[in-house]
Amino acid sequence: MIKLETAHIEEMRGIRKLDIDFSQKTFAISGPNGSGKSGVIDAIEFGLTGRISRLTGTGTKMLSITEHGPHVDQIRFPDAALVTLKVYFPKLKKSATITRKVSAPKKPKITPADADIKAAFEEIADHPEIALSRRDILRFILVEPTRRSEEVQAILKLEEIGDTRAALNTAQNRLTLAKRNAAALVQSSRNNLLVHTQIATLKADDLLGAANKRRALLNLPPLDQLTPDTKLDSGLTASGSAQQFNKQSALRDLTAMTDHLKRLPTLAKDEISAILGTLDNLSNDPALLASLHRRSLVERGLELIQGPDCPLCDSSWESERHLRDHLTIKLQRSTEAQRLQQTLFANAGIVEQAVSSLIASLATVRKLADAQQDAAFATLIDRWTADLDKFQPQLRTLNGLYSVATSLKNSWYLSPKSFEKSLAQFAKSVGDLPDQTATLDAQTFLTTAQLRLSDYREAMRSDKSADIAVAAATAAYTTYCEVMDAELEALYEAVQEDFSTFYRLINEDDESQFSAKLSPSAGKLDFDVNFYERGLFPPGAYHSEGHQDSMGVCLYLALMKRLFGNDFTFALLDDVVMSVDSAHRYQFCKLLKTHFADTQFVITTHDRLWAEQMKSAGLVSGKTSLAFHSWTIDTGPLVESNVEVWDEIAAALAKGKINIASGILRRHLEYVSRHLADQLGASTVFRADGGYELNDLLPPVLNRMKTLCGKAADAAQSWGDDAAKSQATDRKTKLSESNAASSVEQWAINKAVHYNEWENFGKRDFEPVAKTFKELLDCFKCESCDSWLYVTPRHIPASLRCACNKVNLNLESKKK
Repeated sequence: MIKLETAHIEEMRGIRKLDIDFSQKTFAISGPNGSGKSGVIDAIEFGLTGRISRLTGTGTKMLSITEHGPHVDQIRFPDAALVTLKVYFPKLKKSATITRKVSAPKKPKITPADADIKAAFEEIADHPEIALSRRDILRFILVEPTRRSEEVQAILKLEEIGDTRAALNTAQNRLTLAKRNAAALVQSSRNNLLVHTQIATLKADDLLGAANKRRALLNLPPLDQLTPDTKLDSGLTASGSAQQFNKQSALRDLTAMTDHLKRLPTLAKDEISAILGTLDNLSNDPALLASLHRRSLVERGLELIQGPDCPLCDSSWESERHLRDHLTIKLQRSTEAQRLQQTLFANAGIVEQAVSSLIASLATVRKLADAQQDAAFATLIDRWTADLDKFQPQLRTLNGLYSVATSLKNSWYLSPKSFEKSLAQFAKSVGDLPDQTATLDAQTFLTTAQLRLSDYREAMRSDKSADIAVAAATAAYTTYCEVMDAELEALYEAVQEDFSTFYRLINEDDESQFSAKLSPSAGKLDFDVNFYERGLFPPGAYHSEGHQDSMGVCLYLALMKRLFGNDFTFALLDDVVMSVDSAHRYQFCKLLKTHFADTQFVITTHDRLWAEQMKSAGLVSGKTSLAFHSWTIDTGPLVESNVEVWDEIAAALAKGKINIASGILRRHLEYVSRHLADQLGASTVFRADGGYELNDLLPPVLNRMKTLCGKAADAAQSWGDDAAKSQATDRKTKLSESNAASSVEQWAINKAVHYNEWENFGKRDFEPVAKTFKELLDCFKCESCDSWLYVTPRHIPASLRCACNKVNLNLESKKK
């Protein structure tokens, strides 16, 4: 992956022109809402990937990078909007720059244009998940299982798993439909054979008996067994006519057709009633009907996708995967509609089988009409068959069902008015034919029987093939889901372990036993978390908004760790801990420093206190932080100085502005005192309004540190640890000898000696004050990592330590 060195941004989003030196280190950008912080995140993301997440996804239909990426005053000049990033590739041990313009987001300029550099940038461009905003957090926590599965798999680059599962499921459904049609064909061809041969069951002995009875009349040898190759009319051509029309068989077929017509009003009667009831309910519920209409449309759209252009509205997407994800998400939002759809089309399937059976019966009679050269009756059959062929597909769509609702309510079979009369006339004409001689009857019986046996055998073969196909598709889908779930379960177990570890670290004071469970199944991902040992519940059930924010960030970090491993060296975190309280934010800094020490984070926040906490925790410094104090449409972000507080004081003194220097020092001391009182557990006099002043906090902090150093020295002596004793004693001595410490102690004794008088000092008087207080505050810091010292655990301190653990003084004496 990368480390970001510098960024140059011009006319991008709310930024007119801005240069930032990131120095490959974690960087914090703070400022009030609307000051341009997120514009920096957008620019970096655009420079690396050519995309801006904020302009894509749900609710951004009318937004685009081309139109809304440039500064509002440069919309007509997208070529002016550009980002130049200088990045370092740890694996390649090379630095390179990339310049990307809004006018050509897919054609960045890369220097040097080495093949390995270009390949590395292309890999980064395929990872938009390096940017995380608070709205992204909710994609993991407060979403339905199916959506969560898609979001998590997208981050882990497992989208093909879901696509493959969906493709296999679609194949299974289509083959099941083919099997249903094949089974209907078997039934109709079987019935035709039974009607012709006048046997009750299709047993080999019965069929051979009927055939051998006619073969005996024709002096043909009997058939001993019925094999796949057996022909009931074998030897007939040599013995006589091969005429295929058998009067008695035809009359039986026509009688069967007449009986079929009588049964039509009752066929699928219950299913039709259920369909009509569902359609009425939908008509009375416009919202549900709209949802079902959209579902049908989206399903059709998914089938027609061939590239990044939407087949429904012709909109162009970033890729075919993004388009498929978008439409799939729409499908999952209509659960009730899906249930109705399944019931509706299950009933429609029964009706479709009845239609198929009627079409098969008509086909049998149509052959008789051809044999008798009755063109008028044949035309009537063709017209009815054509009507049924048009009617049948309407049963497979919602709009289609509505279009044939009247037919379903009256007479779905759409029988022509004159058909029954024409059928009767045709049957009479066949009955009026001269009776066939016994020889001719036997000949036509055998030829017709063989034709229908061949039709039945072919239908059986097709049905068997359909069975095999369905079994294979079902096995493939089931096996794939089982293997996929097993693999995902192993992966998610690792993710949930990392997630739980990270969350416990942030909330170690009250949820040290926290655990979580990610459970994948058939395209879904259930997510439950432990709530104070009372059981596992969805994250939104009992945990606060702040805890949910923590969970979202921790899950994101766990996923990124699994995706990149040791190559996870860069991430953009845009205001992602806004609901986390101050105590847990310090632990969040600890998480990033301990578990992601080699990762460069660019963090934005609108909370100044949070920005200062990142500094005090040693996550960032004055040189690796930036503050925007306001924004205007003409200038973009107005940037505050990012120099250290002591440099700011020195700069103010150099200009003779003592009042400014004293104000900076006082505000800094107030912040540090409040932070140290919390981190060290100093005893302060309680104030209900929380309006603590500097003299309320700093003296107790000073006394607390002296006490802690004394306890550390005593504990070290009890354990015989001379090095630790010396370290604790030296720190306590420095505190006692500090001139600033003496001043602080005097505040509580003599109100006349007070920091309020600093602004009246001269430059020479104030310079030593600032110097001594800097020395005093250094006594509360680690010289290596520059972080403030703190006690742990907070309720009963056992050690005094720093963020890097170089300072780690034991506070518990050896038991005697």
